[in-house]
Amino acid sequence: MTRFAALSLPRWPTDRLRLSRAVLPDSLARPCVLTLSGAGGERLHALTAHGEAAGLTRGMGVADARTLVPALKAHPADPEGDRAALMRLARWCGRFSPWTAADPGEPGLDGVLLDITGCARVFGGEAALMDRLVGEVRALGLEAHGAVAPTLGLAWALARFAAPGDARGWAGADGPRGVLDALPVEALRLGDMAATLRRFGLKRVRDLFAIPRADLARRFGTDPVRRLDQAMGVEREVLDPLQPRADLRARVRYGDGQQTLDAVKDGAARAIERLCAELEREELGLTRLRMTLYRVDGQARDLIVGTARPSRDAAHLVRLLNERLDRAEIDIGFGIDLFEAAASLASPLTGGQGDFHGAGEAEADMMRLADQLMARLGREAVMRAEAGDSHLPERAGRFVAMDGQAPAWPRRREIRPLLIFDRPEPAEAVAEIPDGPPRQFTWRRIRHRIARAEGPERISPEWWRAAPGSGPGRTRDYFHVETEDGRRFWLYRDGLYGREAGQPAWFVHGAG
Repeated sequence: MTRFAALSLPRWPTDRLRLSRAVLPDSLARPCVLTLSGAGGERLHALTAHGEAAGLTRGMGVADARTLVPALKAHPADPEGDRAALMRLARWCGRFSPWTAADPGEPGLDGVLLDITGCARVFGGEAALMDRLVGEVRALGLEAHGAVAPTLGLAWALARFAAPGDARGWAGADGPRGVLDALPVEALRLGDMAATLRRFGLKRVRDLFAIPRADLARRFGTDPVRRLDQAMGVEREVLDPLQPRADLRARVRYGDGQQTLDAVKDGAARAIERLCAELEREELGLTRLRMTLYRVDGQARDLIVGTARPSRDAAHLVRLLNERLDRAEIDIGFGIDLFEAAASLASPLTGGQGDFHGAGEAEADMMRLADQLMARLGREAVMRAEAGDSHLPERAGRFVAMDGQAPAWPRRREIRPLLIFDRPEPAEAVAEIPDGPPRQFTWRRIRHRIARAEGPERISPEWWRAAPGSGPGRTRDYFHVETEDGRRFWLYRDGLYGREAGQPAWFVHGAG
């Protein structure tokens, strides 16, 4: 059965301000608020517990708040920074589940959502998982509450509005209905609609259950009905995690943080070995390995290793990761206690057999070399040639990143020079009209007399690629020529005499 956990952070903006050390600790012992400027002037955005105890409320004007609390400490709010930090915290929660999501909201409703299906047994049950999750978040200096439920909506509601003893799930013959009845309508994630419902005397979720569904939808729209169905599990709601679900991953957890580079390498190697065993069972190989290192203080660091073709060779992958670890200058902090290896990209891996000349082994050696270069220089720094979908020589080939796909080269018989320029260079030539080869040409201010020529090879314009209004392009006649002093060039005539618009022009496109 699917199980979700919700983490509520009722003081997230002010807790973050305190932990950022942007204010002195004793200043938060007095009423303190975060403010935002708007059309109505500066207003309170978030409050500390001392601020609420002094009678301040969110949305109150700063001038009115200072009337109530003359010694009020006000700081500018940073909603964008709050959201970014919440994303980092959700990522940190990945030590409890691979599938987490930040859940930003109005101050008091911020939190993190987790899909913990199948994860609780690792921690000794749901209660133990939640005790550890909430405990470690509080150890970071944050006020936090948690809940577990079979639906996202119910977990969210319990974490924020249930009594502390009722926040671990639901039980009883009434199922989720019995838990939801007593909660306020704000527990249904209705936003401003909750205030509208209260004006009509609908203060508790049980008040909504008492109204026929059709009447409820007709009077207040479909949102209340949809949120009720989601909380009850009638309408399925899934978590949209920070990272795509990857079935192929392996974890190694330590009771104490690993504090030396050698110990970190050993922990990462163990995680890779477990992942490769899983890949072998599934007959898969990876082309991208993501190693996530979780520090004991909540920070996480990703290292990405790529391979030129699918692999599940643990020793090879460990060598590649060690290259990254040696060069990444990772801040180990107080230690790394969790290593997660994930196959970000995986595909079927079939066993290959080389020929009698050892071509298979040579290709494997080349791929291993490419992997090592990518680990040292970066994936974008190692390229391979690939045939382009074009008849024009300047578009017929390109360099792309090593991605494990074997290059498919067309079986053409055309002879090409050793060097092809990225862009053809203009030249002046003397040739027989209309289709004769050049007798001499001037290129880069040097005149060359031609001893022999071969051609033409005619290449028609790619009219389907022409920009609107630019015309279909012109025909090219290519010639391989050798000059009297033994130099070889590749020239072409752009355009046909009397058959295409304009006078033909000559270009040098290659040499050798």
